[in-house]
Amino acid sequence: MTEIRKSQPQSVDDLRRDVARQLPQLDPALRVVAENIMGLTSPIDLLTVNDRGEVSLILLALEGENDAALLTRSLAQRAWVAVRVCDWAKLAPELELAPSAPVRSILLAPGFGAETRAAALSLGAGIVRLVRYVAVRAGSHHGLLLESVESQGEPATLQVDSGSGPATRAPSGPLPEFRSNLSDADLGLKTDSQDSSRG
Repeated sequence: MTEIRKSQPQSVDDLRRDVARQLPQLDPALRVVAENIMGLTSPIDLLTVNDRGEVSLILLALEGENDAALLTRSLAQRAWVAVRVCDWAKLAPELELAPSAPVRSILLAPGFGAETRAAALSLGAGIVRLVRYVAVRAGSHHGLLLESVESQGEPATLQVDSGSGPATRAPSGPLPEFRSNLSDADLGLKTDSQDSSRG
């Protein structure tokens, strides 16, 4: 039986590729329309649109990056994108953008502090969605464990995907919040650094 191990994305580019591949887990209706585009003063990792023409930007953080700074950056990027959606709708009518819809943000990070969670919640339902990720590897396959933070009605799903087969979609419909409060050790997840220390 192949062991599932906790790992770390080698770079934000690797993380961006994994998130784009597993996008149906976040929302099956989302499709990527741009990657790594320059926003206000920093890049927007993924720019997406759903089947109603609503724009969502996705920002990513690696281990050790400040989640509060990620939230602040997302607010600035939302404002920057919001004033451009109308022009983008004219320039690319095939995207079927809805300029009057609010721009939303999805933030992915290894974890979010209490202040970041409270600040995101204060912005109103659906404006900023926080998603905790754990990068995992099973043999040569790798993927992300995604868990919505703060019971926002989104399913938490594990998918280990090598990128060679079709993407597996998450179950549709809201699931009740599940918090196991188990640590990586409790779950039997091993890190790559634990293995190298044994060798």
